[in-house]
Amino acid sequence: MPPLVTHMIAAVRAGGQVDADGVSFGEQNGDYLLGATTPDIRVLTRWDRERTHFFDIYDDGHQDCVENFFSTHQAFRDPSDLSAETIAWVAGYLTHVIMDQEYVLQIYRPFFGSRSVLGGSSHANLLDRVLQYELDRRERESDEQMQQIRQALVASAIEIDAGFVDRPLLERWRDTTAAMTEHPPDWDRFSFIASRHLKSAGIESESGLRDFMETIPELLDDSLSHVDQSILDGFFESTAERTASVLRDWLGAD
Repeated sequence: MPPLVTHMIAAVRAGGQVDADGVSFGEQNGDYLLGATTPDIRVLTRWDRERTHFFDIYDDGHQDCVENFFSTHQAFRDPSDLSAETIAWVAGYLTHVIMDQEYVLQIYRPFFGSRSVLGGSSHANLLDRVLQYELDRRERESDEQMQQIRQALVASAIEIDAGFVDRPLLERWRDTTAAMTEHPPDWDRFSFIASRHLKSAGIESESGLRDFMETIPELLDDSLSHVDQSILDGFFESTAERTASVLRDWLGAD
């Protein structure tokens, strides 16, 4: 699914469409940005994906990640019971699970999944990972924005009541997330991020990884030949609109 910087930038764009009393959903709000990354805290905890994302990527039936989230964590359902910091964190959390669900429905399954032309093969999954990394890499190109996001994250987590994520774990995740904004917009970390998919494709040796990295431009062109920019633009736009609508409904905003 989309990497963390992609999630934070998407959250900022969706949040710009939402007005809320006393809470701004922008890149200056570290609690909101932290929420937009928290579903991936399972990187630290090794929890099952469904425990934090409320959506089973292997289930083709109808699912509603937002309702599943609130059904599981009912203390978050009424924002009037929450502090401004916790409201921001929950709102960010919702942006993440919505985006991941929409990515599966709009991008992964149609273009890379088992029913796509690529058939869900190890090569298809590798192309999907290359595409995700490139989208994230593009968002990293603004040093100024990355610095602003990092500063906001570092100032977050103190007053958030995250319920199922205790404060020491949340603060550890905050520091992990902030460190990720320091990574330059290059491909140096791709072999680490996509290690599972590379192993599935039989790429494990140091020389094999070096040879593979030389094929990245070709693989990216291949990915974009299946999912062109207009499709990606449509995905980001529709996801932002759906996310903003969900947040307005939850907050009771006009």
